Amino acid sequence: MMKSLISEVKECVYTVLQVAIEKYGTPLNKLGEVERREAEKIALRQYELQSLILSSSEACGVVISPGAVQKAISDIVARYPNEEEFNTELEANHLDQETLRYSVDRELAVEAVMDRVATQVRQISEIDARIYYYLHLAKFDQPETREASHILITVNDDYPENHRVEALKRAKTIAERLKKKPSRFAEQALKNSECPTAMSGGTLGRVKREVLFPSLDKVLFNMKAGEISTVVESPMGFHILYCEKIHPKGLVPVGQALPSILEKLNERKRKKHQKKWLSSLITN
Repeated sequence: MMKSLISEVKECVYTVLQVAIEKYGTPLNKLGEVERREAEKIALRQYELQSLILSSSEACGVVISPGAVQKAISDIVARYPNEEEFNTELEANHLDQETLRYSVDRELAVEAVMDRVATQVRQISEIDARIYYYLHLAKFDQPETREASHILITVNDDYPENHRVEALKRAKTIAERLKKKPSRFAEQALKNSECPTAMSGGTLGRVKREVLFPSLDKVLFNMKAGEISTVVESPMGFHILYCEKIHPKGLVPVGQALPSILEKLNERKRKKHQKKWLSSLITN
């Protein structure tokens, strides 16, 4: 029960709130009794493990600056519609500002110790990464992809300007405008597109086949690099596509693959070392 957990370890409340979101995707006060109890058990185990980490020799000298703590708290507050709702949730879960600050400081300190432990690992060499590449060639055999952007005009009968006829008319006007000045695609996306990608000039990124709607997929993978499509319809509305670049099917060159291989193998090695270190704390 939450009340008994607070009375046992008040500072654990913050961890319980985190577990509720991470495990169940919902605020603690919306969990059922069974899920709530399970979240509390997980949080208490995490808190106990954090205590072991912070009492280790590796934690000696780790200090978190007040500025770092404040920034972390500000990031948490930013997830809420406003600060008032954030404070309301703190109060509802018996968590005051002082305990929150202590809990965030503690969490950051744990992360700092784990980072310190990870630095004890010898880095994977480029030779090891090359060996990994040649032993796992299938992982680097990439399908054809295309760097694409789009402009979307939705169809919505609730708005006169988005009735089907009007939406199609607007899309065709934009397409005609881009025929004359293709270099203005990003500008036109920002001004006209009704997709969230408008904020980045309509960028869809590097697209594989069968990711977009079939109608868009068919058009995009028949376009040439640098080409802008005519208006294409999908269940979302009317689109104008821009095929910026074509990446053919084939093996990613070893030189291009090395940075991601090194990052992946080093991260795997760091996590393995951290896990072994944590196990030693628990068994000692």
